[in-house]
Amino acid sequence: MSIRFRALAVLAAGSLLAGCSAGPVSQATTLPATAVPVEEATPSSSAQSSTAAAGSPAAPTASPASPPSPAVIPTGVPPKPGDPTWKLVKETPKAGGGSTVEYEVTWTAPEGIASEFLAYGVTECLRSEKKYNGKPCLVPGMKIARSTLDLIGRAPGDARKMTVTWDQNEVGPSLYWSILLRATNSFGDSIFTIVHSEDVCYGCTY
Repeated sequence: MSIRFRALAVLAAGSLLAGCSAGPVSQATTLPATAVPVEEATPSSSAQSSTAAAGSPAAPTASPASPPSPAVIPTGVPPKPGDPTWKLVKETPKAGGGSTVEYEVTWTAPEGIASEFLAYGVTECLRSEKKYNGKPCLVPGMKIARSTLDLIGRAPGDARKMTVTWDQNEVGPSLYWSILLRATNSFGDSIFTIVHSEDVCYGCTY
């Protein structure tokens, strides 16, 4: 074998060795992947708003407030007070005899009609006759002379009770034989409501 042929054989063998020992060549790039910007990595502000709106219940709508009740404006004379009650609250003895008595009056009435309530004591038993003995001194429908009326109490239009007080003799009948109540406003006075009446004691002496 000539020297030239041997040299060619050695060169060819080296090329074969180099081909067998080299590993496979990758097709993937070695450049780093492009980084995703932070503002795109999370939902945008508009997307967050949409998500929150879709995932959260709708805000409750406030119901309109009820309008206040209109004030009642009187258009005429008030009705008479209703359902009266009469109760002795206190009796305080006085030095020298007699006592001071305090009574409570209650009643019912519609709101906003009366401007004031007035209580009166009747100084006489208006039916002091034998045929009425043991019966009330005052009944509905009777006429009452102004001279027999004492104003003994008053209360504002929004009140539904008052107390009345007077001095009572130690012996004898009550200072007032009957108690009346009426409502009043700018149009006038109601008819009387009889709150209390003593009974006729015909022929009684004291």
